[in-house]
Amino acid sequence: MVHRFSSVSDQVVQAIDLLATENNNRLFVDVRLGDAPLELENYRECHIFGAVHAQIRDVFAAQPSATSGNLPLPGIDELKKTLDGWGVDADTEVVVYGPSLALAARAWWVLRWAGLDHVKVLDGGLKAWISNGGAVASGDTVPRLRPSKNVLTLSPGNMPTISVEEVECLDPDCLLIDARDEASYLAGCIPRAVSLPASLQWTPASMLRTTGEIKQLYMETGAVPDTDVVVYCGGGVLSALAVLTMSALEVTPRLFVGSWSEWNKCPLRMARSANGGTSI
Repeated sequence: MVHRFSSVSDQVVQAIDLLATENNNRLFVDVRLGDAPLELENYRECHIFGAVHAQIRDVFAAQPSATSGNLPLPGIDELKKTLDGWGVDADTEVVVYGPSLALAARAWWVLRWAGLDHVKVLDGGLKAWISNGGAVASGDTVPRLRPSKNVLTLSPGNMPTISVEEVECLDPDCLLIDARDEASYLAGCIPRAVSLPASLQWTPASMLRTTGEIKQLYMETGAVPDTDVVVYCGGGVLSALAVLTMSALEVTPRLFVGSWSEWNKCPLRMARSANGGTSI
């Protein structure tokens, strides 16, 4: 039997399981990051029935500053305003999906960071939903507001993070993982980082690889239970997927949200950056 990743993580869900369990308080969020007008057009052409559209830059990130990464964390008040507009309460099951698992994982991570408990990533996204007979729609979705006795409250800091200053003085025993593609890693990386491209963790069908395959990838980097791990990428998207999948190892890494896009804004840090390193 093939053990899909969702068999060991309640943070990942299969389309067939969602279709088998009705939930009147479930919201699908279609997560995008590319050219905003084009992505909105793509969403309007076809999305999961009832799904709302979320551009990461507008919902799951704040405007970057001169010293931040490309996708800094959103303001908690702005995020709550968006979720309130979608009709999300403390009991809502939020299911995120996107053109890639990493985009969905960024939304998952930010919502968990903000204190939401019932957030899941749809394995395989829209393709998996359609192939399992899930209903789709075109145009825009207007969320149906529901009366709730369990009002949504958000608070930041519910997922482990690490600042750029802390990354500069990591303990030698800490494992630093670069989740970008190998070409980006070889062009320049944070010193001591080990390369593990997040793209190795999904199949050509955009499904997460099996639990055993993902464990093997991490074991080759030295990530085992109780390891102190920090993960980064270009702007906190691919690395969010690494946080999600490391749950299979019972490891909860700290996410360097600013990632390489914050690190490379300082000439002194760049002077110390490695050109090349260790890749698996």
